[in-house]
Amino acid sequence: MKSIRIKIWMAIFGVAALVIAAMWIFQVFLLQGIYLAGKKSQFIADTNTMVGALLEQDTVASIHVIEDLAVKNSYYLEISDNSGAQLIGFNAMGESSVLKNNSLVRSQVVYTLLVGQDRNNILFFEDTQSSTSQGYYICGVRTTIAGQDRLVLTETALAPVGEAVDAIRGQLIWVSIVLLLVATAMALYISRSITKPVKRLSQATREIAKGNLLVQVPVQGKDELSVLAQDFNIMSKEISKATALQRELVANVSHDIRTPLTMIKGYAETIKDLTGDNPEKRNQQLDIIIDESNRLNVLVNDILDLSKLQAGQQKMNFAQFDLAQKLRDIVGRYSLLESEENYQFTLSVPDHYFMVGDEVKMEQVIYNILNNAVNHTGADKKIFITLDTDELPGRVLIRDTGKGIAPEDLPLIWDRYYKPYKKDDRKGMGTGLGLSIVKAILEAHHFAYGVDSKLGEGSTFWFETAPRGKKREHKGN
Repeated sequence: MKSIRIKIWMAIFGVAALVIAAMWIFQVFLLQGIYLAGKKSQFIADTNTMVGALLEQDTVASIHVIEDLAVKNSYYLEISDNSGAQLIGFNAMGESSVLKNNSLVRSQVVYTLLVGQDRNNILFFEDTQSSTSQGYYICGVRTTIAGQDRLVLTETALAPVGEAVDAIRGQLIWVSIVLLLVATAMALYISRSITKPVKRLSQATREIAKGNLLVQVPVQGKDELSVLAQDFNIMSKEISKATALQRELVANVSHDIRTPLTMIKGYAETIKDLTGDNPEKRNQQLDIIIDESNRLNVLVNDILDLSKLQAGQQKMNFAQFDLAQKLRDIVGRYSLLESEENYQFTLSVPDHYFMVGDEVKMEQVIYNILNNAVNHTGADKKIFITLDTDELPGRVLIRDTGKGIAPEDLPLIWDRYYKPYKKDDRKGMGTGLGLSIVKAILEAHHFAYGVDSKLGEGSTFWFETAPRGKKREHKGN
């Protein structure tokens, strides 16, 4: 398996190699051919232009066209009669002209033109490997000028491309070496800058696998790898918190299960060995066994409900129901506490208030918050239940007169098994999962919720009856 560093090095080195190869191909191997092809095409086109100018009636304009082209491109031009005798000559090449200085080459060109059958067709002659190390192109055409047969000869010298190619080749060798060295250095630097944070993340991941959940990765810069390291640190903290909460949950659940089990076992053994024949004591102890069994049942059900809600496995059955009547029914079931333990429940609701939600789950929400208030209200044992319908959406408020919750504990009370209260607030207090279940159900409904509390002034738990921006179904007075 190739590492990231090797892959990056190969990619950068490969790009550099392609650039070098392209430079060698176009600057060394193809340069001469490209130059000769372009020069030939341009020279033939200019010869056509100059011959065309000679055929024009305006002699002055023709001369200007020929002079401009010849001077600009260093051309040689001459006009001869049928015998090959020169009539007019224009030399912008100087002493390097082959037509001027080499009578043999000129004679061959003239002869070829004279014996040819086609008129007004350009014949092309070339010597790209001259003994003088400078090649040339020659064009010749037989045409009629002012009613007379004439031969038009043009010539251009070729640049010493071979010498330029040799010079470029020498330079490219050094350029290639330097470029490859620079590419290697850049590849090593870039690959190291990328793989170093990746290695840190890999090492940190292995530390987490070993159980070190407090490991953190240093964050340097603001690039994607830095964002990844920052996200990893956040993940590590959340895993650490979740693991600590899980351990606390297991410890608390184990403790809460062990206590009723111990009592059930103890009283069962007492009934078996001592009080089995005493109906009064036996019945008292059986009642305790039943109560403790109910505590176990509530605890197990709460754990199962919370697990299903947080896993998204419980489907909400949304339907319209009368929340005002639901609150009256629930509060009515606490009449035994009112008569036997002197609790006072004050209910303020309209005649009817219809909302859309899962009726069973919303009933569980109300029960859990109300039980929480019963467990922690003050010595006056007063609890206030209000359905506020003055604003949209409606809001349910359940207030107790207990000791209140410390500000640092307020954000944590919705966590599983978090119990900021004292154990002696009320005998038989809840499992510590009730508010977590409330949170899961209300978030599944997308309802806002919260708690307002001050030490010594009690607490008010509240939730809204519809998502923000949605109207309630119906309000009755």
